[in-house]
Amino acid sequence: MIKRFLIILILIINLPNLSFADDIRDFQIEGMSIGDSLLDHFSEEEIESSIRNYHKDHTFKTADMYSSEFNIYDGVQAMFKQDDRKYIIHGLIGVTFYENNIEECYAKKDEIFLEMKKLFKNAVIDDRGSYSHPVDITGKSKVTAVYFEFKSKDYAQIKCFDWSKDREVTERDTDTLRVGLLTGELGYWLTNVAYN
Repeated sequence: MIKRFLIILILIINLPNLSFADDIRDFQIEGMSIGDSLLDHFSEEEIESSIRNYHKDHTFKTADMYSSEFNIYDGVQAMFKQDDRKYIIHGLIGVTFYENNIEECYAKKDEIFLEMKKLFKNAVIDDRGSYSHPVDITGKSKVTAVYFEFKSKDYAQIKCFDWSKDREVTERDTDTLRVGLLTGELGYWLTNVAYN
């Protein structure tokens, strides 16, 4: 009995350190994880009414979910395949709004970066700095981003979006912090297909 307890204790202590470093599915954003069915958290009606078309290609859908149950973020973007009636989550992005306060967003991004760096010790860090957002043809809207890339091609990201004041103001155009977990498949689509 004592030997069995000792083995369980060792597994509890050691396994999270290994899996947390290499598998984004072990992490949650507002209680949801990659690979979950979004139906475990919201009704089909809530999901369908929250779908937004942000991309030219529609292989994946994005649902902007809001809930009084959320504790950390103002909202969560959940991404899943277009034809998937189980709504299996391929991407989760926690969103916090920083209306006219991009400097506070940058400070929070830096704070989260330091925490993720401790957790994702085996990930490759890709600091992309600041670049123009592809949907703003003026080039004035900027994204500042850091990625943690895993051997599996999945990744975590931290981004601040500094939207140009010249754009028509919508909720989407409010300066935001976005902390995300994405599968490699979704990441490839976002980079190479979504905006084409």
